[in-house]
Amino acid sequence: MNKNKKYTKINKKKYEKNYEKKIYIKNLDIKDLKYNILDILKKKFNEIRKQKNYILTNDGVYIFNKDILNHYNYVNKTLHETDDFIELNDYYKFNTTVYQIPHDHYFLTILEISFNINNLFLTFEINNNKIQDFYIKTNSSLNILDALMIKEISYIKQLLI
Repeated sequence: MNKNKKYTKINKKKYEKNYEKKIYIKNLDIKDLKYNILDILKKKFNEIRKQKNYILTNDGVYIFNKDILNHYNYVNKTLHETDDFIELNDYYKFNTTVYQIPHDHYFLTILEISFNINNLFLTFEINNNKIQDFYIKTNSSLNILDALMIKEISYIKQLLI
């Protein structure tokens, strides 16, 4: 019987989904960024652009996926926090497939521009030609408590200001 318990624990970890982590730099505001930061980064690093379309409602987020409208709940968990950084795990958890857009809704289009810097993705979210948010995305097993990760994030911070 103990073998079955051990197998179940291993099996759960094996199939547990890993979501990208977001790392925010505290005390660094959008207005603190270098003028034309996106143009500066384009000259130095590879750029990845994605357009994301959301339908926001009072009961969650709706996203079209392969012409099918799905309802999601937003999940946000703080993994680690220091005086300088905050590491989050946030994602949209599937709720159900729906066949009609709710009456009260707001369409939101976000252009996500990411720069690959040492396998960390410095990401900017653009709406109406303005930077609305920026953070670092990673799937790394390192976290903001590790010296190597702190060094990498500090390098990115220096690029921004």
